[in-house]
Amino acid sequence: MTITRRDARRLFLHQQGLLKKHQFGTGKGAVLSTIRRLSYLQIDTISVVRRAHEHILATRVENFDAKMLLDLHKSRQIFEYWGHAAAYLPFEHYRFYLPVMHGWTATRKTDKRLAAHILNRIEAEGPLQSKDFKDPRKNKQNGWWQWKPAKRVLEHLFLAGELMVTHRNGFQKIYDLRDRVLPVGTDTSLPSREEWAQFIVQTMVQALGMAREQDLGYARSSIQQLAGVQLKQDLRTAIDQLTESGELVTVPLDEAIYYTTPCLLSLLPIKLGKRRVRILSPFDNLVINRQRTKLLFEFDYQLECYLPAEKRKYGYFSLPILWGDLLVGRLDAKADRKAEVLVVKHLVLEDQGKITEPFLVALADGIQQLARINYCPTVVIEQTRPGTLRKLLSGLVG
Repeated sequence: MTITRRDARRLFLHQQGLLKKHQFGTGKGAVLSTIRRLSYLQIDTISVVRRAHEHILATRVENFDAKMLLDLHKSRQIFEYWGHAAAYLPFEHYRFYLPVMHGWTATRKTDKRLAAHILNRIEAEGPLQSKDFKDPRKNKQNGWWQWKPAKRVLEHLFLAGELMVTHRNGFQKIYDLRDRVLPVGTDTSLPSREEWAQFIVQTMVQALGMAREQDLGYARSSIQQLAGVQLKQDLRTAIDQLTESGELVTVPLDEAIYYTTPCLLSLLPIKLGKRRVRILSPFDNLVINRQRTKLLFEFDYQLECYLPAEKRKYGYFSLPILWGDLLVGRLDAKADRKAEVLVVKHLVLEDQGKITEPFLVALADGIQQLARINYCPTVVIEQTRPGTLRKLLSGLVG
């Protein structure tokens, strides 16, 4: 079977829940289905527009509400730990994060006296957050690397698995003892490295549709670092074992070998259906692997908030624009929540030839959807490239 780049893109989009409307359904069940399929949902602190974990879900679940995520967390269907980064994860995957917790405990040191004090207080008083532990220092420090001692130890205990985040209050973590958070019957057996590697390969193939070897390990590279292990050879062995058993099959694409499953391969060819514009979070699972994004979508994407202002080409927090099965531009936006205005600072299209009437209508709908999920009834467009786009959109968004 000959696989094209378009096939790979569409299978990827299908597995990500971005190809058609309501692919995972609606409501809280759809939120859980989305997290299960993606395998992790990145949590991020940047709030220029809606935070990444909520933006990613709102892009896929039309009636998403933040309470759905909170309810799933409190009902112990998802838990918070380190995936690609800080993430929400399906609770049935808990045991596959035990190697990270054990590795963290074995390789990192902490203030044992303060750790015991924190654990004793939480055991006696119930769930607590960082602000419940007073900083004994008088001077005020700034920056995550200068956290007060209790906050650093709380995070150590969390990464070591002794504490879990029972939920968040606003954006503040509420910690409790692991045994008071784990659902009854949770499998806490430590997987072997072989099992762990196979879990990573299997979940990532389902999330990506088809992927190269380096794509399968990409999203889990940071948890390997946290665990203090190198899984590259284990992942290679897992791929070989799963291929030999027939669970995985190989397909050539652009002089590279991709891995998928017979079931996923049977979905091809996939019809696109009605094209929609979706404006993605920079941390969306679809684009988080920038090299893969460039290969499959021919879209060279970089989040520029980490660059000095003079080096930015597109803007501080530029969001990728998905049109059907193509990434066609970037939109630098800021939600002015007090004024209830979504400010589009800079909108740039990759190819000016794509400005057709159907695209303009879809782009306007996508911008209005971004405004809605940020609770901004008004949209202001400041700058576009090409410049004529601003005038063309003026009658469609407001």
